[in-house]
Amino acid sequence: MRRLFILLLALSPTSHAFAQATGDTLPARRPGQWEIRMQLEGRQGGPEMLARVCTDAETEKLLMAQAMGGMGASCRRNDIRRVGDTYRIETDCDIGGMRTQSVAVASGDFQAGYTMRIEGSVTMAGAPPQKTLMVQQARWLGAACIGGMVPGDMEVSGQRFNVRNLPRLSN
Repeated sequence: MRRLFILLLALSPTSHAFAQATGDTLPARRPGQWEIRMQLEGRQGGPEMLARVCTDAETEKLLMAQAMGGMGASCRRNDIRRVGDTYRIETDCDIGGMRTQSVAVASGDFQAGYTMRIEGSVTMAGAPPQKTLMVQQARWLGAACIGGMVPGDMEVSGQRFNVRNLPRLSN
């Protein structure tokens, strides 16, 4: 489940990697320090989680490449459409022995902030689907990353890791 959480956190703002199927894309996230508040609903022990993220153009490109190389090959569906001032992202993927299906709706300018609501299900072999709902609210804190963070760093629940050091997210 941690792998799925990291995947959602790392890739959801860069889901425009999937856009090549339809041609629509999400706006690029502004470089610098971001704060992302996430609420998992409908699960026991689902308090709000807070993540700090330090990003730059190179990190965003890496995340897109990971999505296309890892998730892109394992998805039956990966569509994104602009609908008015929102973006609708629909995915159906096999990730590490799990089938994940989701519909995400993103809004915001991705320069000062964005909101993403992700509804879906996760199915593991021999188990019934588990419904998921995550709401992310992100805001840009500034161009300089603080607390010793460098581009690619993510800090969640006191644990810091750099997405550039993660193994490929694939089956």
